[in-house]
Amino acid sequence: MIYWVVRKIVKLALFIFFRKIVVTGAENIPEKGPLIIVANHPNTLMDPLLVASITKQRVGFLGNASIFINKILIAIFRYFHVIPVFRKKDVKPGEKPDNKESFIKCHEYLAEGNTLLIFPEGSSYYELKLREIKTGTARIALSFEELNNFEGNLKIVPVALDYSDSLQFRSMISITVNPPISVKAYKESYLHNEYECVKELSEDIRKEFAKNVPQTSGKEQETFLIHAHRFYTTYYAPDSDLFHNPKRSLELRKDLSKVLHHIQKHNNSLYQDTQTNVNTFFSRLKFEGLTIGFFTDQFLKKNKVLVTLGYFLTFIFLLPVYLFGLLANFLPYIIPSKVFELLNIDIEYKTSVALGTGLITFPVFYTFEIWMFREYVSNEMWHTLLLLLVLPLSGYLVMFYWTELKRFARVLHFYFVMKHEKKSEMLALRDVILDRMEQARKSLG
Repeated sequence: MIYWVVRKIVKLALFIFFRKIVVTGAENIPEKGPLIIVANHPNTLMDPLLVASITKQRVGFLGNASIFINKILIAIFRYFHVIPVFRKKDVKPGEKPDNKESFIKCHEYLAEGNTLLIFPEGSSYYELKLREIKTGTARIALSFEELNNFEGNLKIVPVALDYSDSLQFRSMISITVNPPISVKAYKESYLHNEYECVKELSEDIRKEFAKNVPQTSGKEQETFLIHAHRFYTTYYAPDSDLFHNPKRSLELRKDLSKVLHHIQKHNNSLYQDTQTNVNTFFSRLKFEGLTIGFFTDQFLKKNKVLVTLGYFLTFIFLLPVYLFGLLANFLPYIIPSKVFELLNIDIEYKTSVALGTGLITFPVFYTFEIWMFREYVSNEMWHTLLLLLVLPLSGYLVMFYWTELKRFARVLHFYFVMKHEKKSEMLALRDVILDRMEQARKSLG
């Protein structure tokens, strides 16, 4: 009962936290177990919440043993069927992780027809690329089937998580569920060579992830990919803009990663030249405090007087609502970020801490504000319901107002501060990059 209540609350929180969650292939998740769901792991605690939110059945988890730090947490994790697994960094130097008991618990849990979520990369890091797939998942799955004479009907469902920005509030995510892998199909391979079969299944899991996760060789190429994607969707494919069509945009980023690998391998000089120009373009944008949209033909054709006047009138008209929303939402909004700073933990936990803390701060502050309103302003029920509706809406308007205010500051800088010669240089560099991208497109055949 508690699980399903928590699940509803989490789904609502995720709906508010993310601008858009795009799920593809949810029908590939069987309604009954035994089932292992595997997913890549770019965003610590947010990843299991997202995967569990799209499944109909209750989900158990494999969790790092390092988080089982006291009796209270152990009791909570036990209720939510979190099975501890030991990594090398969870044991003393020189010791080998012993997960025999963890495997037994996994087998028992699956034998009851349950669903288990595993992140086979092992650890979570803030990066796009798919990391090495550990063999633990394959060993759990194959040993379970061996115990059941390969009649256990265990399936493995790969789920690919691709965030537009895994640290950003109101970002977007694409969740792609691939068709199930039948572990029974590996029977002959396992009986022939257990070690090689484990490697084979692990590699097949990796290939399923790779179909939907962009691949980069390191941070340098990852930065290049992010910039190239933003450039391409702005100038070449505006219909695939991240905010208007996140599914298509994130698919395009994955395709671009393949293109970059191809060009780097077959025409490295073009790759290096394009990378240098793209990075220079974005460095100059950052220096000027501008965004890429300022150098589109569509924006350049706009009348600066009308643009400036439009922003000014919008701010004047919405100012009272903005001030109310700021007063009502500032503390519950800012506290989660301050909590993260105080915890002094890895950046990968930022969104998880923000979501978890926000689940507490917003209800608490809204309850207090409604109580104050009913106590000192009006206790009419319809007034209370109206306030309950206005509080979160005003919070959204504050974010919109603040975003537009920063954009207006950039507009003023572009129109009245940035020198004409620098604008011309940026436009010339834009055209050079467009030419290099066209060359890359043609070289693909």
